[in-house]
Amino acid sequence: MIYDLECRITENRFVSGKTYILKLKAPEIAKTTKAGQFVMVKPTLEDYYDPLLRRAFAIADVEDDVITLYYDVYGKGTKFLTNRREGEYINVLGPLGNNLFPENYDNYIVVGGGIGFAGVSLFIKEIKKKGKNYTALYGARKKEDLSMIDWINQNSVNVLYYTDDGSFGKKGLITQDLEDIIEKNPDAPLIVCGPKPMMKAVSKIAIEKNRPCYLSLESRMACGIGICVGCVVKDVKNDTYIRVCYEGPVFEAKEIELS
Repeated sequence: MIYDLECRITENRFVSGKTYILKLKAPEIAKTTKAGQFVMVKPTLEDYYDPLLRRAFAIADVEDDVITLYYDVYGKGTKFLTNRREGEYINVLGPLGNNLFPENYDNYIVVGGGIGFAGVSLFIKEIKKKGKNYTALYGARKKEDLSMIDWINQNSVNVLYYTDDGSFGKKGLITQDLEDIIEKNPDAPLIVCGPKPMMKAVSKIAIEKNRPCYLSLESRMACGIGICVGCVVKDVKNDTYIRVCYEGPVFEAKEIELS
């Protein structure tokens, strides 16, 4: 079920780089959310319409009746969102997304790039609870862009870190050890979310290794429920276009074309 709610802000603060953390008291959404789903948030006040549209954010965590979101500040909407204060109410639509991560494996390779780690963090938390095995990789340009380090430590998640400039973890791209990791985990699919170039690179390796690879796509969305058809991606299998918000947001890499 999709809820259209006014949710109370319990926390909204700067984390690092250009990233903020937003926590919302949303019992209905928290009870029904599955890993991989997202919400659409109206960043402005109720009677303010510039910008008009909601913004899409992955549900990074759920704790009791509170959902956690991470967002990067890029434009007017997210800039306005940084000014919202604890105790205020904000409009949220969700949980959204119909095609989610597969749960029928015993071992996973999880790859998150930058803010995209928020798209896989709840999945990691859930498979940990189920006692499943995983190898998690988290990469970014520099340490400041690894905005979920505190969450990772608080939840005792084992992560291999990569930064382009070597400011934290291993210096270099997140894909540099991926082939070896795939070979050491022969039955593990890849679960991926992050910048498009990173997802393309990970997909290429996974397909070459004949390994299932599931991409959680980040896309600009206007409605979040499939009506506006503004977030489509090419379905190479059926030679058509499918909606990220409705048929996704998770797709197997070999079935779509990342433009």
